[in-house]
Amino acid sequence: MKRKLIMITTLCILIIFSIGTISYAISPQVQANIAAQDNFKTLLKSINTEYRDFYFTTKDEVSKAKLGNPIQWATIDINKYDPSIKISDQVTREPFYTYPVISGNNVITDFSIILKNEEWHVVDFGGALTKNIYKLANENNFNPDDCFLLNFGGDIFVIVNKNGEEMAFSPYYSDQNAGLKEKTLVNSDIIKKSFVNKVHNIQEKAKQGNYKTIGSNEALYGLPPLEFKQKGIFERLSIYFNHLL
Repeated sequence: MKRKLIMITTLCILIIFSIGTISYAISPQVQANIAAQDNFKTLLKSINTEYRDFYFTTKDEVSKAKLGNPIQWATIDINKYDPSIKISDQVTREPFYTYPVISGNNVITDFSIILKNEEWHVVDFGGALTKNIYKLANENNFNPDDCFLLNFGGDIFVIVNKNGEEMAFSPYYSDQNAGLKEKTLVNSDIIKKSFVNKVHNIQEKAKQGNYKTIGSNEALYGLPPLEFKQKGIFERLSIYFNHLL
């Protein structure tokens, strides 16, 4: 009886472990990481004398380059934006991740990947977005892993969870009317004021016929909304185990 109980317990543990492993392996985050790592290695091999075009200063930096933890992108339908609600509670997360390219202890540049037509595609290798995030994180004592990127009204915002408090900044955008200065970490209330201003401006432009619809990614940014539609489970498991090998 005791032996049978041990066998049943062991079997249950194996089943739970298998389910957990499968769920982990086929998740968008893991599949994105695999695609990012594989594509990044391929691109690095193709960099020769053009390494400065990718923000590297020496070939040694290229040889030591690796990807850091990804930062996920999100959007908000401006038709549904509510300044009385936390920003993080009304966003739609997207299968779009930007990785810091790190060499030594320095963030060199960005590497971005999105899911489109069930395939992960590299959409950008360059820029200083993550470099700005890590710099502000160091200056303001927050963890870059506690951030997400938000595209709102055509501008980029970084939403930060600092010790349970929602804060934010914009790497490139200022709004004097809201008290927002670029590359400055502020309470999210200031960002919310800026969002209200943006919604008003977009609505005014829509009335003038400059936007076909309000709140559509396609209308505002020229990009279709991103969906979490991946390959089949068995294909994703194959990708995961092949990557391990």
